[in-house]
Amino acid sequence: MKYKTVIWDFNGTILDDTGISISSINTVLSRRGMKTVEDLSEFQEIFCFPVSEYYRRLGFDFNKEPYKIPADEWVELYSKKMFDAPLYPGIRNTLSLLKQAGIRQIVLSACEQERLERQIEHLSISRYFDEILGCTDVYAKGKSEIAKEYAAHNPDIFPALFIGDTDHDLECANEMGCDCILFSGGFMSKRRLLALGAEVIDDPTEIISKIL
Repeated sequence: MKYKTVIWDFNGTILDDTGISISSINTVLSRRGMKTVEDLSEFQEIFCFPVSEYYRRLGFDFNKEPYKIPADEWVELYSKKMFDAPLYPGIRNTLSLLKQAGIRQIVLSACEQERLERQIEHLSISRYFDEILGCTDVYAKGKSEIAKEYAAHNPDIFPALFIGDTDHDLECANEMGCDCILFSGGFMSKRRLLALGAEVIDDPTEIISKIL
């Protein structure tokens, strides 16, 4: 097999939570009389890392209101809906087939660790993963640092493939020194992902034919 390890992003790659992410940010915006996000296509063109810059793109002025206030508000709204988000179609079978093939699977997410573990447990997919790596900061900082540190201390994971849905996932893959494939159905548009020069797929189940 080409890879010993598959490293998965979670939000927007395994978990289809774009809908609850949009509805949560729209509530935050509506409370302030600000323009809301119309649909997934618009969201995929606006969303970016760091998340604070995404908020600026939405129109927030941190001189008038500190970033922490709307960010905390969003986390509270999202947390109330987080168990409503489904897996992308075919993901469970994909995880199962990779597990059966003896491929090590890791989740690496900007999601806060405890919330990440709760969502994975709720979805009954924890048995597929050898490691679940989240952040200690709810403001989605530190993912690339976690990626670098993990790769440095676990050289046995290579050769490895990183699967994500954003430019930040490509950055993490580069930091780790592994290949990367990006999924176009998550938090960034296919147009933006292709502009990165990365390999892009439209269906997470395509991973099987590329690995096995």
